Amino acid sequence: MARIRYTFALPVLLAGAIGGFIGWTVAQVGCTGTACSWLTNAVVGFLAALVAAAGVGIVVVLADRSLREWNEWRASGREDTANPGPDGTAAQD
Repeated sequence: MARIRYTFALPVLLAGAIGGFIGWTVAQVGCTGTACSWLTNAVVGFLAALVAAAGVGIVVVLADRSLREWNEWRASGREDTANPGPDGTAAQD
């Protein structure tokens, strides 16, 4: 199993914190008077934090996979055949 990198955890945690704050604030603004308790605000904030963290986590994992695949492709030496020149041979730099 791959170990967690801090470069992955930092954006996910930051998105969770921001999502939680936004969820809490929206719940607090949406409740007029004493219609909602602090527990309602906390639950909405927690759910918003989970959704935000999950969304950013998905994007981070997909970006990591694409970068790893690209690096493997570059390391295999196939980049010469990716952009053929006008005569069908590999382009020269």
